[in-house]
Amino acid sequence: MGGCVKASWKYAFASVKGTSHEKNGLPCQDASLCEILKDKNGQDILVAVVSDGAGSAQLSDQGSKLICALFMDEMKALLATGQGTEDVTEAFFKTWLNYFQKEIKVRAEISLGTPRDFACTFLCAIISNECEIFAQIGDGAIVVSNELDQYSWVFWPHQGEYENTTFFATDVKAEEWLQYERRKGVPCFEVALFSDGLQRLALHYQTQSAHSPFFRPFFSALRSQEQSVSDKYTQSLISFLGSPPVNERTDDDKTFILVTRRGD
Repeated sequence: MGGCVKASWKYAFASVKGTSHEKNGLPCQDASLCEILKDKNGQDILVAVVSDGAGSAQLSDQGSKLICALFMDEMKALLATGQGTEDVTEAFFKTWLNYFQKEIKVRAEISLGTPRDFACTFLCAIISNECEIFAQIGDGAIVVSNELDQYSWVFWPHQGEYENTTFFATDVKAEEWLQYERRKGVPCFEVALFSDGLQRLALHYQTQSAHSPFFRPFFSALRSQEQSVSDKYTQSLISFLGSPPVNERTDDDKTFILVTRRGD
Protein backbone atom coordinates (compact mmCIF):
# COMPACT_ATOMS: atom_id res chain seq x y z
CA MET A 1 0.00 0.00 0.00
CA GLY A 2 2.88 2.36 -0.63
CA GLY A 3 3.61 2.78 3.09
CA CYS A 4 0.07 3.83 4.09
CA VAL A 5 -0.92 3.25 7.71
CA LYS A 6 -4.56 3.19 8.78
CA ALA A 7 -5.37 5.87 11.40
CA SER A 8 -8.49 7.40 12.93
CA TRP A 9 -10.87 9.30 10.67
CA LYS A 10 -10.48 12.99 9.90
CA TYR A 11 -13.00 14.77 7.71
CA ALA A 12 -14.36 18.08 6.48
CA PHE A 13 -17.33 19.07 4.36
CA ALA A 14 -18.92 22.22 2.98
CA SER A 15 -21.53 23.41 0.49
CA VAL A 16 -21.14 26.90 -0.99
CA LYS A 17 -23.55 28.93 -3.11
CA GLY A 18 -22.51 29.54 -6.72
CA THR A 19 -22.17 33.02 -8.22
CA SER A 20 -25.19 32.50 -10.50
CA HIS A 21 -27.35 31.81 -7.45
CA GLU A 22 -25.90 34.85 -5.69
CA LYS A 23 -26.72 37.01 -8.69
CA ASN A 24 -30.29 35.71 -8.98
CA GLY A 25 -31.03 35.68 -5.25
CA LEU A 26 -31.40 31.90 -5.13
CA PRO A 27 -30.45 29.66 -2.18
CA CYS A 28 -27.63 27.15 -2.27
CA GLN A 29 -29.23 24.02 -3.69
CA ASP A 30 -26.41 21.68 -2.64
CA ALA A 31 -26.36 19.83 0.67
CA SER A 32 -23.92 17.51 2.46
CA LEU A 33 -23.47 15.54 5.67
CA CYS A 34 -20.61 13.47 7.09
CA GLU A 35 -20.55 11.60 10.41
CA ILE A 36 -18.71 8.79 12.14
CA LEU A 37 -21.25 6.30 13.50
CA LYS A 38 -20.73 3.17 15.62
CA ASP A 39 -21.84 -0.39 14.90
CA LYS A 40 -22.93 -2.93 17.53
CA ASN A 41 -19.27 -3.79 18.23
CA GLY A 42 -18.26 -0.16 18.72
CA GLN A 43 -16.43 -0.03 15.40
CA ASP A 44 -16.40 3.21 13.40
CA ILE A 45 -18.64 3.50 10.35
CA LEU A 46 -17.99 6.55 8.20
CA VAL A 47 -21.10 7.84 6.39
CA ALA A 48 -20.82 10.70 3.87
CA VAL A 49 -23.69 12.04 1.72
CA VAL A 50 -23.86 14.70 -1.00
CA SER A 51 -26.87 15.99 -2.92
CA ASP A 52 -27.19 18.60 -5.66
CA GLY A 53 -30.61 20.15 -6.16
CA ALA A 54 -31.71 20.73 -9.75
CA GLY A 55 -31.29 24.36 -10.77
CA SER A 56 -34.63 24.31 -12.57
CA ALA A 57 -36.57 22.94 -9.57
CA GLN A 58 -37.92 25.63 -7.25
CA LEU A 59 -37.74 23.57 -4.03
CA SER A 60 -34.63 21.53 -4.83
CA ASP A 61 -32.73 23.09 -1.91
CA GLN A 62 -35.28 21.42 0.37
CA GLY A 63 -34.97 18.15 -1.56
CA SER A 64 -31.18 18.03 -1.25
CA LYS A 65 -31.24 18.76 2.48
CA LEU A 66 -33.99 16.20 3.03
CA ILE A 67 -32.30 13.35 1.18
CA CYS A 68 -29.06 13.85 3.14
CA ALA A 69 -30.85 14.03 6.49
CA LEU A 70 -33.14 11.07 5.84
CA PHE A 71 -30.31 8.84 4.68
CA MET A 72 -28.16 9.67 7.69
CA ASP A 73 -31.16 8.94 9.94
CA GLU A 74 -31.71 5.63 8.13
CA MET A 75 -28.10 4.57 8.73
CA LYS A 76 -28.33 5.50 12.41
CA ALA A 77 -31.54 3.50 12.74
CA LEU A 78 -30.02 0.48 10.98
CA LEU A 79 -26.96 0.47 13.26
CA ALA A 80 -29.13 1.01 16.36
CA THR A 81 -30.96 -2.26 15.64
CA GLY A 82 -27.68 -4.19 15.65
CA GLN A 83 -27.33 -4.47 11.89
CA GLY A 84 -24.14 -3.61 10.07
CA THR A 85 -22.63 -2.82 6.69
CA GLU A 86 -23.42 -6.36 5.51
CA ASP A 87 -27.06 -5.28 5.53
CA VAL A 88 -26.46 -2.18 3.37
CA THR A 89 -27.20 -3.96 0.12
CA GLU A 90 -28.46 -2.65 -3.20
CA ALA A 91 -31.93 -3.80 -2.11
CA PHE A 92 -31.53 -1.68 1.05
CA PHE A 93 -30.91 1.42 -1.06
CA LYS A 94 -33.89 0.71 -3.31
CA THR A 95 -36.19 0.23 -0.32
CA TRP A 96 -34.94 3.45 1.24
CA LEU A 97 -35.28 5.30 -2.08
CA ASN A 98 -38.95 4.29 -2.19
CA TYR A 99 -39.39 5.70 1.32
CA PHE A 100 -37.67 8.96 0.33
CA GLN A 101 -39.92 9.37 -2.68
CA LYS A 102 -43.02 8.87 -0.51
CA GLU A 103 -41.76 11.63 1.81
CA ILE A 104 -41.20 13.91 -1.19
CA LYS A 105 -44.71 13.17 -2.48
CA VAL A 106 -46.20 14.25 0.86
CA ARG A 107 -44.22 17.50 0.81
CA ALA A 108 -45.19 18.13 -2.81
CA GLU A 109 -48.87 17.78 -1.94
CA ILE A 110 -48.49 20.19 0.98
CA SER A 111 -46.76 22.76 -1.24
CA LEU A 112 -49.32 22.22 -4.05
CA GLY A 113 -46.46 21.23 -6.30
CA THR A 114 -44.95 18.06 -7.76
CA PRO A 115 -42.06 15.78 -6.73
CA ARG A 116 -40.06 17.32 -9.61
CA ASP A 117 -40.00 20.58 -7.64
CA PHE A 118 -37.68 18.82 -5.13
CA ALA A 119 -35.40 17.21 -7.75
CA CYS A 120 -31.93 16.33 -6.41
CA THR A 121 -29.05 13.93 -6.97
CA PHE A 122 -27.65 11.48 -4.41
CA LEU A 123 -24.09 10.32 -3.67
CA CYS A 124 -22.95 8.41 -0.61
CA ALA A 125 -19.97 6.53 0.79
CA ILE A 126 -20.15 4.14 3.75
CA ILE A 127 -16.82 2.83 4.99
CA SER A 128 -15.97 0.38 7.77
CA ASN A 129 -12.93 -1.74 8.56
CA GLU A 130 -14.50 -4.60 6.60
CA CYS A 131 -15.76 -2.95 3.42
CA GLU A 132 -16.61 0.17 1.44
CA ILE A 133 -20.07 0.81 0.01
CA PHE A 134 -20.84 3.44 -2.62
CA ALA A 135 -24.11 4.53 -4.23
CA GLN A 136 -25.03 7.28 -6.64
CA ILE A 137 -27.92 8.69 -8.67
CA GLY A 138 -27.03 11.48 -11.08
CA ASP A 139 -23.89 13.54 -11.60
CA GLY A 140 -21.11 14.59 -9.25
CA ALA A 141 -18.56 11.96 -8.30
CA ILE A 142 -16.96 9.87 -5.57
CA VAL A 143 -13.16 9.58 -5.69
CA VAL A 144 -11.09 7.16 -3.58
CA SER A 145 -7.45 6.44 -2.86
CA ASN A 146 -6.15 2.93 -2.21
CA GLU A 147 -2.59 3.81 -3.15
CA LEU A 148 -0.32 6.59 -1.98
CA ASP A 149 -1.58 9.88 -3.46
CA GLN A 150 -3.28 8.20 -6.41
CA TYR A 151 -7.00 8.82 -6.84
CA SER A 152 -9.68 7.16 -8.96
CA TRP A 153 -13.43 7.60 -9.38
CA VAL A 154 -16.01 5.03 -8.35
CA PHE A 155 -18.77 6.03 -10.82
CA TRP A 156 -18.31 8.41 -13.71
CA PRO A 157 -20.87 11.29 -13.50
CA HIS A 158 -24.19 10.05 -14.84
CA GLN A 159 -25.33 12.46 -17.54
CA GLY A 160 -28.75 12.58 -19.17
CA GLU A 161 -29.56 12.48 -22.86
CA TYR A 162 -28.71 16.15 -23.34
CA GLU A 163 -25.84 18.41 -22.23
CA ASN A 164 -26.12 19.62 -18.62
CA THR A 165 -28.88 17.14 -17.78
CA THR A 166 -28.75 14.28 -15.32
CA PHE A 167 -30.92 11.92 -13.27
CA PHE A 168 -32.56 12.63 -9.92
CA ALA A 169 -33.54 10.60 -6.88
CA THR A 170 -37.03 12.09 -7.10
CA ASP A 171 -37.65 10.64 -10.58
CA VAL A 172 -40.04 7.72 -11.05
CA LYS A 173 -37.24 5.71 -12.70
CA ALA A 174 -34.63 6.60 -10.06
CA GLU A 175 -34.34 2.97 -8.96
CA GLU A 176 -33.18 2.02 -12.46
CA TRP A 177 -30.48 4.70 -12.38
CA LEU A 178 -29.10 3.77 -8.97
CA GLN A 179 -25.41 2.83 -9.18
CA TYR A 180 -24.17 0.59 -6.35
CA GLU A 181 -20.81 -0.94 -5.52
CA ARG A 182 -19.43 -2.85 -2.54
CA ARG A 183 -15.67 -3.34 -2.17
CA LYS A 184 -13.84 -5.67 0.19
CA GLY A 185 -10.21 -6.63 0.64
CA VAL A 186 -8.59 -3.40 -0.56
CA PRO A 187 -8.59 -0.79 2.23
CA CYS A 188 -9.81 2.65 1.26
CA PHE A 189 -7.67 5.30 2.96
CA GLU A 190 -9.14 8.49 1.52
CA VAL A 191 -12.47 9.51 -0.02
CA ALA A 192 -13.79 12.65 -1.68
CA LEU A 193 -17.37 13.32 -2.71
CA PHE A 194 -18.38 16.38 -4.72
CA SER A 195 -21.26 17.83 -6.67
CA ASP A 196 -21.08 18.66 -10.37
CA GLY A 197 -19.90 22.20 -9.61
CA LEU A 198 -16.40 20.77 -9.09
CA GLN A 199 -16.37 18.18 -11.86
CA ARG A 200 -14.36 20.25 -14.32
CA LEU A 201 -11.65 20.89 -11.72
CA ALA A 202 -11.51 17.43 -10.16
CA LEU A 203 -11.94 15.17 -13.21
CA HIS A 204 -10.00 14.89 -16.45
CA TYR A 205 -12.60 14.36 -19.17
CA GLN A 206 -10.28 13.46 -22.05
CA THR A 207 -8.82 10.50 -20.16
CA GLN A 208 -11.91 9.90 -17.97
CA SER A 209 -9.77 9.94 -14.84
CA ALA A 210 -9.58 11.69 -11.50
CA HIS A 211 -7.15 14.62 -11.53
CA SER A 212 -4.88 13.48 -8.71
CA PRO A 213 -2.93 16.78 -8.42
CA PHE A 214 -6.21 18.51 -7.57
CA PHE A 215 -6.82 16.26 -4.54
CA ARG A 216 -3.31 15.91 -3.09
CA PRO A 217 -3.00 19.30 -1.33
CA PHE A 218 -6.44 18.96 0.26
CA PHE A 219 -5.70 15.54 1.71
CA SER A 220 -2.17 16.48 2.74
CA ALA A 221 -3.55 19.38 4.79
CA LEU A 222 -6.38 17.26 6.21
CA ARG A 223 -4.00 14.55 7.44
CA SER A 224 -2.07 17.16 9.44
CA GLN A 225 -5.12 18.24 11.43
CA GLU A 226 -5.10 17.12 15.06
CA GLN A 227 -8.87 16.88 15.47
CA SER A 228 -11.36 14.65 13.67
CA VAL A 229 -13.18 17.78 12.51
CA SER A 230 -11.26 21.06 12.30
CA ASP A 231 -13.18 24.35 12.15
CA LYS A 232 -10.09 26.03 10.71
CA TYR A 233 -9.79 23.48 7.90
CA THR A 234 -13.52 23.71 7.19
CA GLN A 235 -13.29 27.51 6.89
CA SER A 236 -10.36 27.09 4.51
CA LEU A 237 -12.44 24.69 2.44
CA ILE A 238 -15.33 27.17 2.32
CA SER A 239 -12.95 29.93 1.25
CA PHE A 240 -11.57 27.75 -1.54
CA LEU A 241 -15.03 26.85 -2.85
CA GLY A 242 -15.97 30.53 -3.01
CA SER A 243 -12.63 31.78 -4.36
CA PRO A 244 -12.21 33.63 -7.70
CA PRO A 245 -10.16 30.80 -9.33
CA VAL A 246 -13.02 28.37 -8.67
CA ASN A 247 -15.77 30.83 -9.61
CA GLU A 248 -13.98 31.55 -12.89
CA ARG A 249 -14.40 27.87 -13.78
CA THR A 250 -17.99 27.43 -12.58
CA ASP A 251 -20.90 29.60 -11.46
CA ASP A 252 -22.71 26.60 -9.95
CA ASP A 253 -23.09 25.63 -6.29
CA LYS A 254 -20.15 23.56 -5.02
CA THR A 255 -20.04 20.79 -2.42
CA PHE A 256 -16.91 18.99 -1.25
CA ILE A 257 -16.50 16.23 1.34
CA LEU A 258 -12.97 15.07 2.19
CA VAL A 259 -12.26 12.08 4.42
CA THR A 260 -8.95 10.46 5.39
CA ARG A 261 -7.84 7.70 7.74
CA ARG A 262 -4.30 7.67 6.47
CA GLY A 263 -1.46 8.02 8.93
CA ASP A 264 1.93 8.85 7.44
